[in-house]
Amino acid sequence: MKRNLKSGFTLLEILVGLTLLVIIVGLSAFLYARAARIRKLITYQNDVQNTLNSMITEIVYGSRDTAGLEYAKEIVKDIGNPAYAIGFYDATRNETVFYLISPGMNAEIPSNPPTTDTDTSLWQAKSNTMPPRNSNEWKLLDPNKSIELASGSGFTYYRLKNTGLEKIDNLSSETVVAVEIILNGKTTDPSLKTRPVITTRTFVRIKNKLPF
Repeated sequence: MKRNLKSGFTLLEILVGLTLLVIIVGLSAFLYARAARIRKLITYQNDVQNTLNSMITEIVYGSRDTAGLEYAKEIVKDIGNPAYAIGFYDATRNETVFYLISPGMNAEIPSNPPTTDTDTSLWQAKSNTMPPRNSNEWKLLDPNKSIELASGSGFTYYRLKNTGLEKIDNLSSETVVAVEIILNGKTTDPSLKTRPVITTRTFVRIKNKLPF
């Protein structure tokens, strides 16, 4: 008489299979989270870099509605602290443009008086003279408030000497022939606050000045 035996998995085999399944699922979740983190970091770097490049481009080349530093005829001398501000006149457009590095991004107006708050951004204004900080003439160049400018951002002015270019501390008595712009930026995303600062810099020779 034949015995009717049914084949199946033993309890041990089921436990081993479940253990392997848990390991595979856990490893997949870990790799996915790691890939998502790397993708976020890459996106962060690209976004900050693109915003900084956009700011630099606006200052140097201007836009359809705004004159650029590269085409400026004169640098405005009365701008307060030149390390954090620049103003220039474009004769072709008959326009004077000012840029200011200042806290106040969250309030959407430059802080007055200047503060050491961390919501620093780049501001733009069009006026015959440097507008006061609490003026509504200032507008954010990063309206989405995606980045904040870090320490070290600023403008450095140069004059031409027999030995070459020399930095200027006082604009009132010197002729500016070139400007160095440095913008250090980081994201405003709280989850990425610890990421390193990204730097963009450029060097611009003022039009109609002596070659060097």
